[in-house]
Amino acid sequence: MGISKENLNFTIVCRWSFPKDQGGIAMHNYYLYKSLKEEFNCNLVTLGNFYENEKSTNLKIVDFSLSYSPLQKIFEFSSFTKNGLRSLQDWRTSNAIESQIKTIKTDFIEFMDIHSEGYHYIKNNILSKNRPIINIRSHTPWGLLRQFYSNKERKGVDAWWAKKREKYCFNNCDTITTPSNDLKSQIIDLYDIPSSKITVLPNIIDTNHFIPISRKDNLDEQFVILHVGRFERAKGVITLIKAFIEFSKTINNKCKLINVGEPRGEAYNECIKLLKEANLIDQVLFSGFVSYDDLPKYYTMADLVIVPSEIYESFSYTVAQAMSCGKAVIASNIGGIPETLNYSAAGLVFKPGDSSSLTNKIRELYNDKRLRENLGLKGREIAVNNFSILNQKQNYTNFYKGLL
Repeated sequence: MGISKENLNFTIVCRWSFPKDQGGIAMHNYYLYKSLKEEFNCNLVTLGNFYENEKSTNLKIVDFSLSYSPLQKIFEFSSFTKNGLRSLQDWRTSNAIESQIKTIKTDFIEFMDIHSEGYHYIKNNILSKNRPIINIRSHTPWGLLRQFYSNKERKGVDAWWAKKREKYCFNNCDTITTPSNDLKSQIIDLYDIPSSKITVLPNIIDTNHFIPISRKDNLDEQFVILHVGRFERAKGVITLIKAFIEFSKTINNKCKLINVGEPRGEAYNECIKLLKEANLIDQVLFSGFVSYDDLPKYYTMADLVIVPSEIYESFSYTVAQAMSCGKAVIASNIGGIPETLNYSAAGLVFKPGDSSSLTNKIRELYNDKRLRENLGLKGREIAVNNFSILNQKQNYTNFYKGLL
């Protein structure tokens, strides 16, 4: 393939970009870019110029609307129509992205999971003699994730061809990386991919942004619990609210729950109903969207961070950020979350969906301040050693160079 170790051209392709999009994939891409740009000639192909502080000439922007056709509103009741309109939109977007990729001289391309642009590019270029090495950075493939959503929640999102496309891409790319050993095992079992093709590299976080900050004790002596993430059923928010209500009873309501993130779907209404019935609505804050710059302030306010996911998580950014901020964590025992916590070295785990188990874990940490502090200290140490830009830079660099 004519690759030079001295002048490797590396390209990241993903429709989401930080800071506009602040989900795990977008943040990982940005951190990866920052880690590698001094080592390689890095290119970024994205759907929007959101790398506001980057003046790199290697930033390739696809000026393409992601909005669906106005007809979507007319046929909103139809899952079939939604999938059809989305397929047309994705095909047009994928063509635009591939056109941008072809303007780049690159030795290595990394796609995020299997979205249409990755499938489109691999299918069109797999037989090319001079094609670049293709890596898929799998965060959580839809074939694995879909089983955790109800039929109603999947309506208009699920597509019958998704798993087939993912299997095709996993089989035809050169390498795959995952953020956890658990996801590696899931991909091997679900898609029949050889273990040797998959390398585990943890996600990267900025441990200089998410740092422990001392705070004064609350004057009202409230115990503050923090939840960060989409406020939807699959993220375990109903379980969280039930546990919070039960826990509040035992400490005479001297506690507060802060929810960072936009609420979604029917789960929010259900949670509001439960809180009103328990006369606790005034003790729960729904902050809505919080900017990346302000997010550490919310971790600082917390005595405890809870991640109650009931869907598969290959790696929890909320868990890792809380650890980096020196906060004890209680999280669902699901997917790669136990690995992120270094198998309970930095927090406690509970059975997903079990509000009684979660309540007991909250009580345990509420009653043991020293344990909370020790878990926070250990979490910070683990985050710096395992997820920081400084320490992960060499691991990623060695992996890419090792493929040459």
